[in-house]
This record gives sequence, structure tokens and C-alpha cells, in this order.
Amino acid sequence: MEIPPQKGSSYSSDAGNVDMIDVKTAVQIAANHLGTLYEGYKIYDILLEEVERSEDGKWWLVTLGFSRPLPPQSIPALLKAWGAPDYKREFKVFQIDSTDGLVRSMKIRKV
Repeated sequence: MEIPPQKGSSYSSDAGNVDMIDVKTAVQIAANHLGTLYEGYKIYDILLEEVERSEDGKWWLVTLGFSRPLPPQSIPALLKAWGAPDYKREFKVFQIDSTDGLVRSMKIRKV
């Protein structure tokens, strides 16, 4: 799931004229990282859920949600008959450095 970088995806901040990545670029980086880490797994319905800039401006916190199929044996037949979903929704929060675009962490977000 490679998303090409956008042109003009950086800007100068007022604090020290440091080039920083913008929100679109941060989201692209998170989506690319998710695609790389989950390569070979069946994930779908990947959506941007939240984006937040840290108070000090050093980090982008990007939350992506996606669905994964549940193993067939994990859904009881009765629940299946009632229309229980056969997937699990998961959320990951990516901490991305706003100056160099490197992913510093990926954490599970509990809902």
C-alpha cells in the first residue's frame, strides 16, 4: 500500500525556519509504514482516524484504523448466524518526527 509523496509537502515553521513535514505527508508516511509492516497479511478498510500535532511541535501522532479477518474457529456458529462480524477492527498510532519524517513508534490504540 504505497502512497506516493505529494509535491510541496513541507513548509517552513515560524520557529527557527526549520523545514517540517505537513499533515498530509505525515499521514502518507504512517500509511506506508502500516503497509510495509503488515505486508502479507489481509488487512482492509484502512482509514485515517485521527491526526494530532504534539504541543511542542516535534511529533505528528497519526491514528490509522483497519480491519482484519478473524480466524473462522473464533466465531461461534450461533453468533455467525446472527450476523456477527467476521473481522476485527484495529487501530494503530504512529509517532512521526515532524522534521525528518521518521516513524519513532507504532502503538496499539485501545477504543
